[in-house]
Formats: sequence, structure tokens, C-alpha cells
Amino acid sequence: MTRTIVVDYDGTITEEDLLQQVSVLFGDPAVVSEVEEALREERISLREEITREYAPVRAPLEEVVDWVLEHVRIRPGFREFVELTRERGWRVVVLSSGFVELIRPTLERGGIDVEILANSVVVEPSGWRVIWREETTCTVCGEECKRGALPGDGEVIYIGDGISDRCAALASDRVFATRGLARYLEDRAVEFERFDDFFDIVRALS
Repeated sequence: MTRTIVVDYDGTITEEDLLQQVSVLFGDPAVVSEVEEALREERISLREEITREYAPVRAPLEEVVDWVLEHVRIRPGFREFVELTRERGWRVVVLSSGFVELIRPTLERGGIDVEILANSVVVEPSGWRVIWREETTCTVCGEECKRGALPGDGEVIYIGDGISDRCAALASDRVFATRGLARYLEDRAVEFERFDDFFDIVRALS
């Protein structure tokens, strides 16, 4: 049986979710606060939240990438996790609601070469415009979520931490979760395995 391991990026591969920090620092903090509250209260979708957070961002991409590279911290054990998957011949996919323009430079700096499925941005004078990876509405959650990117055959292992990971995690065979995703699954009595870093996952998969 084939095995695919799908890994969220912000707050999962990274120790902190820098996606929101970027929108606060380079965009409009008042807008970020407003849409974050609306998302928590389920008045807007995650897609609308990200779109509105990044519309006021007008900084050059290079400036934002430099800031991300200075502040990002990869969760311990990720390199060892990638090495293990290569040894075993497993497919690893980084599946993110963030932007490939911010993800790829971070992983490349660490010498980590993995498949990335993420959104993109177009930097315009009026603000950053998001180009969405997924355009199909999920029949389960009613949003353009990550579930549609999961492979249709073989074993699927999902690793995540937040709201964007919920629907895909529910569709996976085995789930490693932390923070908000762990609380969400626990509240619904869905089986999962907790992790603090990728060394925990390496031990579990070994």
C-alpha cells in the first residue's frame, strides 16, 4: 500500500503561524482583528479571512520574504522527518493555506526539498491579491478546503494544527495534531496522536 504524508505549514512545520503576523506587520492590524473575530464566530470563511487580511499589504514581496527568513523557526525534527520518509519511499506533501512565495524560500534555506501545494500571491499597488490553489467547493464542509488535495488511494497521514486542517484531517487514515486541531478533534472524540515536534512523529512512524 502506498503511503502519503500531508503536512500543514504555518504553525505545524513552523513553530509559529507567521501568516497572520505578516498581515499585522505589513497590513492593517484593525482589519486582521476584525476578520479573526469573524472567523472565530464562523461568520466568514477562512478564504475570506485571508483575502481580507492581505488586501491592505502593499510591501514588496522581497521585503516580506526577508522578514520571514529572519523570524521563522522550523519545528525541531522536521529535517529528520523528511529523511525518514525518503528512506521509506513515502510521499510527503506540504499542503498550506499560505503562500508558496513565503514557504519555498524558508524550506530551501534549510536544504529541504519537498512537494508544496499552496496558494500564491500577486503583489499589486492596491494590495496583495491571493491566487487560490483550490477552486472546488467541498461537499462535506462547504468551503474550498484541503480535503480535495488528498490522494484518492493508499494510506493518508495528516499532520496539522489549525482551522484549515480540520476537514482534511477528518478524511485521513491517521492524524497527528497539536494546538487548535487537537482540541477540535478531542471535542469530537476523533482519534489522533499529539505531537510537540517532529521527533515525536519520527518515533511514532518508526
